[in-house]
Amino acid sequence: MQGRYLPLPVVYHKDYDTAKRAFILYHQLYIARALVYVILMLLPFFEVPAWCNEKLPHPCGDPKKYPLSGLPYIHPYISLAIETCCVLLLAWSVALQRYFLGSSFWQNQISIYKVVLLVAMYISISASALGIAGDQGTKISMYLRILIPIVFSRAIRGCFRMTLLIVHTFMDITVLVVIFVMLSAWLGTTLFSESTIEFKDYGTSLLNLFVLLTTANNPSVWATAYRTNRFAFFFFSTYLLVGFFFLMNLAFSVVYSNYKTQMAVEVAKRITARQGNLRAAFSLLDIRHQEWIDGATMIALFLAIGRYRHIPDVRARTSHLFLALNKRGDFKIWSDEFEELCDVIAKEVERPPELRRRMSKSEMQFVNHPVYSYVVWGFTLGSLAAAITELNVNGSAKLLLLSIEFLFGWVFAMDALLKLCLQGWKSYWGRLLNKFDFVLTVLVVALHFSSFFYDGARPWVSYLLIVRGFRTIALLSLITRWRLMAQTLIVVIPATAPILALQFLICSAFSILGMHLFGGLVYEGNPALTGTQYLDLGFEVFNYNDYASAMATSFNLCVVNKWYVIMDGYAAATNSRWSRIFFMAFWAIAVVFTLNVVVAFFTEAFTNQMEKAERIRARELKRNAEEDARLGRKRSGMNLPFRATKSLSYYDLYEDIVKKT
Repeated sequence: MQGRYLPLPVVYHKDYDTAKRAFILYHQLYIARALVYVILMLLPFFEVPAWCNEKLPHPCGDPKKYPLSGLPYIHPYISLAIETCCVLLLAWSVALQRYFLGSSFWQNQISIYKVVLLVAMYISISASALGIAGDQGTKISMYLRILIPIVFSRAIRGCFRMTLLIVHTFMDITVLVVIFVMLSAWLGTTLFSESTIEFKDYGTSLLNLFVLLTTANNPSVWATAYRTNRFAFFFFSTYLLVGFFFLMNLAFSVVYSNYKTQMAVEVAKRITARQGNLRAAFSLLDIRHQEWIDGATMIALFLAIGRYRHIPDVRARTSHLFLALNKRGDFKIWSDEFEELCDVIAKEVERPPELRRRMSKSEMQFVNHPVYSYVVWGFTLGSLAAAITELNVNGSAKLLLLSIEFLFGWVFAMDALLKLCLQGWKSYWGRLLNKFDFVLTVLVVALHFSSFFYDGARPWVSYLLIVRGFRTIALLSLITRWRLMAQTLIVVIPATAPILALQFLICSAFSILGMHLFGGLVYEGNPALTGTQYLDLGFEVFNYNDYASAMATSFNLCVVNKWYVIMDGYAAATNSRWSRIFFMAFWAIAVVFTLNVVVAFFTEAFTNQMEKAERIRARELKRNAEEDARLGRKRSGMNLPFRATKSLSYYDLYEDIVKKT
């Protein structure tokens, strides 16, 4: 149902029980492995940059001379110890996988990649610890760490594989863009070389038009040409229309279209694996080798499936499931019918249950009436206004407001007590907003009592009431579409985490490379930077002197605004125009390629889930309207049903997007 299953080598292992325990332990370590990924990604923030040779706490020399991130650095041996612990845990996971997969472990390319990567990490750590490789061992280790999440995390590995498989498409459109820019640069040099310094020669024209393709230097780069000759507008407007509005959007469309094609391939792989495991499950259940399973066995299977906490309970619908599977009507489940088990369960779970519920006692109490809710919201807004006002006044007015705040606290305490009596603890505590109110109300009342013995406790009531006032954000839930958007975002963001992580890893790789190429080149008093826009605009804080500063620089390069200023600054610092290739490659790979895929994927996933949630809500509204008409009752507007899409995995999003496409 969720893409996780017992591998067939475990089922047919010579020591099944031990192999199964190893498999379960391996999956229980997923939190530890995720923690390892996070630690390895955060470790460079606190490591001493390779170009720094001084002792701690200032290994890079005078902190006033070199603009750094300000984060504390750890000793290299501490970094090696942390890295060693992480590698040992990953090695343990691989050893468990090797045991329960048996000989099939070496038939999987990913398993070989894991072993090779761990061996490379071990060699790098050993060389650094023994001082054989010096700083080179640390440099290599930083690049190897980036590969750890890609190789060991199935979700990130899937995104990385799909991205690699569409590189050829990206190269095709890249060649087209490069030819267009080169021809435009030749034409621009021919037309404006005598009137503007921005197009004085072919190299300068090529660079400026490339930056113009990102619109970062528009319109300043062609302002002089336009001032000299108004007909220059036609050249630059045509260049932007064709290059920026057409070719760049064409690149975006082609790249994401091919990415969705690879999504379809991943979905097909998942379905194939699921069907293979269902066939294996069928052969295990068919103990008499009749090529069919009887009803009693299937009912027992449904009852067992209902005990899984990750799958909705279907034990009350066993007869519906059996009849849905038994398409031949012979009360026997054949192999082809059994292979539709997951689809049948999914459809049965989405189908609404029979509407036999009557109005409970709590629903008839006035605490659920809209008027009561409006009164509570009014008191909440009043307490928030009183608390904010009390912090800005003095004298008798302050004491009066403090007394009013205590009164509000007791009103909220009575509200909580009333709901507890009428709704019961389980029903009351089941809502997150009630938990929030209850905790803060108890603290306000406790401070009220403590204020009789300690006057310093009284002002804290204002702060607590301000915090309680944050519940007014929940007023947005009264607007159905906003509530739908918020809950859909909560569902979609975790499911898109793998592709966001891939974008982070690409930025991290460029940051490490930039730190090794340009570390220490930006410092106070560098004569090479005098008179550059990089220094005049105060951009020297965006540098590659350490990893944290490099990541901040990468973020700004992703935003694209004035990215050419940083590029020109490092061209001046290195005294080489070839340094610009680094920044151009970053823009092409991290912005045009991967970032566009990330944004497009997230947008499509969000809109797709929004439409799905709206369909569910419309179905529930229709069903409740039919129930109200049958029972002859009216439902208040504040109790309109709403149910957002349940939690998703990244493969669920793939399937939904592929089906819609």
